[in-house]
Amino acid sequence: MARYAQADVIFVAQDGFKLAPARVRAYSFAKLVNQRGIRAEVLSFFDHLGAAEQGGPVAGLAEEEKLRLNLAAFEILSRNPRALLYVQKAGYHAIACLMAAARNGNRIVLDYDDYDLGSQPFRRIEPWLPSLKPEEFLARFAERAQACVASSRRILDLLAPFNPNTHLVHTVADRDVFNPGRRGDGRRRFGDSVNILWCGDVWGDIPMKDIVFGVDAFALVPSRIRHKARFHIIGFGRAWEELKRRLRQRHPDMDNLVFHEHIPPGEFGAVLNEMDIGVLPYADNAFNASKSPTKMFEYMLTKVAICATPVGEAVHCLEDGASILLGEGLEDFSARLATLIDDDDRRRAVAEAAYERALADYTLDAVGDRLTAIIRQAMAPDASAGPAGVPLETFMRQALGRRLAMPSREVALARGDLKAAAAAPDLAAVDPRRWSAPLLALLDWPGAARSEEVPEETLARIREAALRHRNAHRLRPRLRIAATERPDGPPCLGKLAASEDWEDPAWFAWAQRFKTNCGTFHVSAADNIADFEAVRDDELLNHVYSYFKRSRGTWERVHLLYGLDRLGLLDGTARMLAVSTAVDGFYLTLTEWVSCVDVLNIGADATARAERAAAGEMDTWLLKPRLFHRDRIAVHHGLSGARPEAAGERPWNAVLLLQDAIFDPAAGDVLAWADERLADGGVLAIMGRLRLDGGTDVAGLGPELAGDGLAALFARHTGFELLGGFDASLSDATLDRLVRTGAPGAENPHLVALTGDTLHASVVWFCRKTGPTAPGGWARLAAALRA
Repeated sequence: MARYAQADVIFVAQDGFKLAPARVRAYSFAKLVNQRGIRAEVLSFFDHLGAAEQGGPVAGLAEEEKLRLNLAAFEILSRNPRALLYVQKAGYHAIACLMAAARNGNRIVLDYDDYDLGSQPFRRIEPWLPSLKPEEFLARFAERAQACVASSRRILDLLAPFNPNTHLVHTVADRDVFNPGRRGDGRRRFGDSVNILWCGDVWGDIPMKDIVFGVDAFALVPSRIRHKARFHIIGFGRAWEELKRRLRQRHPDMDNLVFHEHIPPGEFGAVLNEMDIGVLPYADNAFNASKSPTKMFEYMLTKVAICATPVGEAVHCLEDGASILLGEGLEDFSARLATLIDDDDRRRAVAEAAYERALADYTLDAVGDRLTAIIRQAMAPDASAGPAGVPLETFMRQALGRRLAMPSREVALARGDLKAAAAAPDLAAVDPRRWSAPLLALLDWPGAARSEEVPEETLARIREAALRHRNAHRLRPRLRIAATERPDGPPCLGKLAASEDWEDPAWFAWAQRFKTNCGTFHVSAADNIADFEAVRDDELLNHVYSYFKRSRGTWERVHLLYGLDRLGLLDGTARMLAVSTAVDGFYLTLTEWVSCVDVLNIGADATARAERAAAGEMDTWLLKPRLFHRDRIAVHHGLSGARPEAAGERPWNAVLLLQDAIFDPAAGDVLAWADERLADGGVLAIMGRLRLDGGTDVAGLGPELAGDGLAALFARHTGFELLGGFDASLSDATLDRLVRTGAPGAENPHLVALTGDTLHASVVWFCRKTGPTAPGGWARLAAALRA
């Protein structure tokens, strides 16, 4: 261990050389500064101290083992009081560095490369030491570090408020390993097709969903083009075997989808010389948007053309159409991928432009001087050197009337909103979405001033502003629906969207089921985590139960499932028709609990979709990222061709109208036709919207239909009765979740929207067929609902 005692800089990494963060940002960065005259060593918890896991699976390490490893590292680090400690990630391993710095005064540089605030490395200890919670730990760590190094612009924006001495250094590639020197050699390993590649650690939900998206996009490429290519996936990780199983089940006939087991990093330069296209099919989430994808820089240096979604550093480092092709959404991404497969010249031009860009800015040599300067500055002498009572989470849970524990991310976001408000020069100009029920609960907590380091008078001023400027306060005077209290008991079948529905056990159980999709990979006993149930429950709280995850789209579909279940239609025997104007994952989800789902597309693109399906191409209506049974679903496009028919003596048990189909001009005709094929006593379930203020900028139910008006309308025109009453209550917590259509943030989770000058919210209701509908009745009903 003498080498550590003599080092000027020690790069301390949680992971080993196998994973890109440690390989590049510890081992390669150490190589760079060694070349520039600073003696550097790497201490890897996985490679040198015997940690049993690295990457995502470190969550499975017992906290006792993490503490033991930290003590072992501390023994090494504490012997060199003059070394700068370059800490790669703010993970469990950082404790040893902070202990060494506390004993000897070592300076620290924090290198942060992945958005991992949900990782909770010391989850069981957090209640006793709240400063170990990831958000608080990162903030305090960044504030006290001599400098911070961020891998992406999103991470830069995250760290800069805590430490102005924050710098951007990408996770670039090594030209000694990654270069196009062998591109002209024969392709002995992967063949002469147009080779497409995804590679990496399949550690859980996020990469699984991304890969499924990429393969679905490949399946959508016209077959005459797709047959020129082979889609290679080189992977490893805890979800790898499950990914292979799901993709083989999802695309059983795709013989040009090839899986390869892990290939060592030292061999990857040769691998990429046999690849033509590299895909970065990242969904737009905090983790992906924060990535500095090493594989992107490796692709660039080996002249592999890149097809990506417009997420993260690809947008900033490369130029769409010149050095990369960006596709937003499945069909757009598929079209860009098809271009690169089919057009050899275009593919080579894109790869060449990216290669030139990489040589200029994105190699280890290109960042070496800048990184060394950051480290030298951090090593330089500093001339200036010389709540009580109820815990916050418990208080917030009680204040908000929550059934389950407060999600840690929800608490962190409320704290972030408080910090932003405290720093705002004009509280009236603060984004109204920050004024939320969780923030108000935090402001009322007796320990807020001491814990959040905000003076009491500032807290009082912020609370007054929150009450005055929150969306609910501004919007309630314009409502034209009658003010009603939420009925006691379980959620009504017919109702407006409500944040409070997440508190009902039966309703929330369906939210859990619905949020499971083809990219979901829950922690389980197989991960060898002693208390994996607690980890799984924390994930559930943060990703499903959190106030900031409650959204219109989730509510609409979960409430449909909840209502169908209450009506006894999800026991596996029912047959259903789903009518929609757009692609929707709901009808796919239904196949988990019914025997047959017929889908009718009445959207504007139905004819084009029908032609594509008739030509034998992949039907995009089957490509939402949902687990489903192909043998239980049939999709029909358009009203002019053959429509789905209830089978023989088994009519449909339910007809569902999704995606505002009820307001489509063809709704009356479709309902009349479907009514004839719906069983006596069958159910009609409708998803739509209600115009809360009577505006006319969107199609929707008028405010007068909230409540008894809707039941009367069905009784007047049809042989159907409204089931379970109608709950038109609208809480402040629901009204606060507002977005303005077309404005920045319009896609954020929300429950209420403002389109033009019309305020509207989602509504779902259920009716039962009790008798025949007179001729023309459905047309009159549809017209009345659109009025």
